[in-house]
Amino acid sequence: MNKNYLLALGCISASLIAQGPAIVPAGATSTDAQIAPPESFVELQQTSSRSNHIQRRAVDYSGFVVIGETYYDLQTNSAMPHRIILNDDGSVLTSWTTAPSDATGFPERGSGFNYRSTSGSWLPLSANRVEASARTGWPNIATLSDGNSVTIGHFATSGGFYRTASTTPGERPDGTSQNILVETPYKPIWGRMDNNGDTLHLICTYADSSAPGQVRAPTRKGIFSPMVYSRSFDGGLTWDKAHEMLPDYDSTLTSNGGADRYSIEVKGNTVAIANAGLLQGVLVWKSTDGGNTFDRLIADEFAYAPWDSKKLMLDSPYTADGTVDVLIDNDGKVHAFWGLGRVFDDDTTDEFYSLFPGIQGIVHWKEGDPSGGTLIASGGAFDRDGDNINNLVEATFSGKDANGAIPNGLSTVARLTNTSAMRQPSAGIDPNGDIYVSFSVPIESDISDFDANYRDIGMVYSTDGGNTWAASQNVTQALRQEDDFACVAKSVDDYVHMIWQADDQCGNNLSNDDPNFGNHPVAKNTIYYQAIPVADIKAGTIGMQYGLSTKNPNTGNVSVVGNNYPNPFTGITNVMVYLSQPGEVKWEVKNMSGQLVKAGTAQELVRGNHVIQMDCSGLTTGVYTYTLIAGGSNVSKKMMIK
Repeated sequence: MNKNYLLALGCISASLIAQGPAIVPAGATSTDAQIAPPESFVELQQTSSRSNHIQRRAVDYSGFVVIGETYYDLQTNSAMPHRIILNDDGSVLTSWTTAPSDATGFPERGSGFNYRSTSGSWLPLSANRVEASARTGWPNIATLSDGNSVTIGHFATSGGFYRTASTTPGERPDGTSQNILVETPYKPIWGRMDNNGDTLHLICTYADSSAPGQVRAPTRKGIFSPMVYSRSFDGGLTWDKAHEMLPDYDSTLTSNGGADRYSIEVKGNTVAIANAGLLQGVLVWKSTDGGNTFDRLIADEFAYAPWDSKKLMLDSPYTADGTVDVLIDNDGKVHAFWGLGRVFDDDTTDEFYSLFPGIQGIVHWKEGDPSGGTLIASGGAFDRDGDNINNLVEATFSGKDANGAIPNGLSTVARLTNTSAMRQPSAGIDPNGDIYVSFSVPIESDISDFDANYRDIGMVYSTDGGNTWAASQNVTQALRQEDDFACVAKSVDDYVHMIWQADDQCGNNLSNDDPNFGNHPVAKNTIYYQAIPVADIKAGTIGMQYGLSTKNPNTGNVSVVGNNYPNPFTGITNVMVYLSQPGEVKWEVKNMSGQLVKAGTAQELVRGNHVIQMDCSGLTTGVYTYTLIAGGSNVSKKMMIK
């Protein structure tokens, strides 16, 4: 049997760990990428109805809020970290890996940061890192018990992390950093962190290099570069647990920890950790005593785990692709989500295996379910031509070859390491227990000049605790724009709060650029924020806006995201809204006697988030009511002029 002929090929050394993408040659076709799922996954895909399919048009009608910029465009190697927090008071905290310039090596790389106050105003736009001097990356964020923000980014040069905190709630961390969790001679990096007040919980693994004079990553309990756990009770200043192995985490099911193939969430005293990866299945650890003790659960048991290159995999088994998220629901039950992958091996004389990089599926498992999970999203929901398949061009799921070059016959590649075409689930939950999951998906027929599919951010939701799931929807839909690395806040209120990275090139520079081709040069990337009404998500109207003109009468709804800002104010105030369909938004200001004193119209707005500016110059001090009107809806709130 010739795997080069039968499969969407990629090869990787079983022991390789690198901060950048693994070198994985590709030879997949679109047909190979759409291979049928296993029997347990067939029903959902076969019943994907035409009415659920996303139809894209020639015009983009989506509005987003810009909160940051970066020239460094690799936000993760696999699973997406939690980089947006909805605080209890309604404020929003965000972070990302940033670099303010395209200087070689990105010497100013570090933790990007922005903060939205309870009124809805963001800090001034900045691409600068919060650290004063250390070149960090892969930031984690937390809101401490005193309301201050803290970032923790890894220090890849010698390992460990830099902690930087604000001195006033709502402000940027002040640049004063402490180097924490150093473990000489090893290099712990690629952290994932969550917190309950000042108690921080962090997992990470280790950088590895075979270069002369460099120290290799450690092997513990038979696991090369294992995932390890740390805990702090004082906001990250000191750590009572540092780089500890979790129970029942050994070589019986796992061969290596894997960079960024894990996720963590904390809710009260419950801590949930998930570790996933090709050839290893999905392992979940749960603690109900704040991290003192953990129990291991198996969400997905890979039949050939741990794969050691001496096991034939002729049945092309399904496995996780390494992009995993974990969620604790309102009853304390743990949920895991991962991108679906598939592998194959018919040769035990080498240390390589083959994979299907075009697989498109997101899988869900919850505590108490059998191992294996349920498919909750697949590529068919994003079909355009009616064949129930999201057909992709080859470059979309191809990577560089063993020499780090673009394979013959392609003008670009756009795959992120060994992740599948549909990847990076990120989950949040609202007070009712309804679950919302975003993911990254390439879009059929939205193709770049270099012949690769652009990505959008999709979303699915469940209103019964994950037992059943609604149809997938497209929540970004920006034509000829690469929307990737999405993250939703774990807490959902009336809105799903989400950030992501976007530019106009498929793939990313750090993983995909070949200077000989000029296919993905360094470029400025935008960090976007969107607050998506859960009412619109549940109504199924997200992702169905194309073909509507901004000049047509708006028949949709308008909702207010937060209050007006500044407030109190003199002259001009702003308010962020979400518009469910393109059109115009009228605003009216009335005094306490009900008299109309000011009015205006924001015209030709696209669907999505907008900041409406209301000019109230000349009005006397006092309390007023403002009303926003769009289509058949209106919303009124009070404001104060000083």
